Amino acid sequence: MPPKTPLANNTTEYAPRERGLIRRDKIIQAATRVFVQSGFESASLQDIVALAGGSLATLYRLFGNKEGLFYAVIERKSDQLLGEIDYGDLQHKTPKDALQVIGMRFFSMVISPEVGAIHRLLIGEAVRTPKLREIFLTLATERSIRNLADYLQTQVDKQTLDIQDCFIAASHFMGALKGNYHIRCMLGEVVNLPLEEQEKFVTAAVDMFLGGYARR
Repeated sequence: MPPKTPLANNTTEYAPRERGLIRRDKIIQAATRVFVQSGFESASLQDIVALAGGSLATLYRLFGNKEGLFYAVIERKSDQLLGEIDYGDLQHKTPKDALQVIGMRFFSMVISPEVGAIHRLLIGEAVRTPKLREIFLTLATERSIRNLADYLQTQVDKQTLDIQDCFIAASHFMGALKGNYHIRCMLGEVVNLPLEEQEKFVTAAVDMFLGGYARR
């Protein structure tokens, strides 16, 4: 929660910078809902403003245009889903334990209903608006693979893994974690797997990966 500024009458209000951050956050939340419900092309900036509050002038000042707003939506979702992985802390774990942590976080993204909705949005819009595809691939897909590839390279340097191309290996691991759940969620199915089943699925992917890349 952003800090508040005390007023003389014992009420509180957010300082200008904090108010701006709160307003930006509300617009991104509203835009996520409208983009998912209406699609990118059909989404109305007026509807987003009506849902978030504020004005069109503020939206344009903060995001530039609809494309800039979509960029912010994907960036926010990527930060929420991928930013929780502390790769520095994972250096103190074995590759098996570290990959289990990474795998569980990524798998939670695979079966997230909101992520599935964004994927459906992109499938419908990417041909008409290739820039949206580029935004998603850069901020979400390639970012997650690159982060994992960088971690794998540290393990290669420590001689715990034997990998020739860490980016390809990271792609293999992410692909194994998607399984058939990815397409099921993209088709609108709500996947409610118990935690123990999620762990079992991820562990199998980790074991398969290490079976091919662990140094012997």
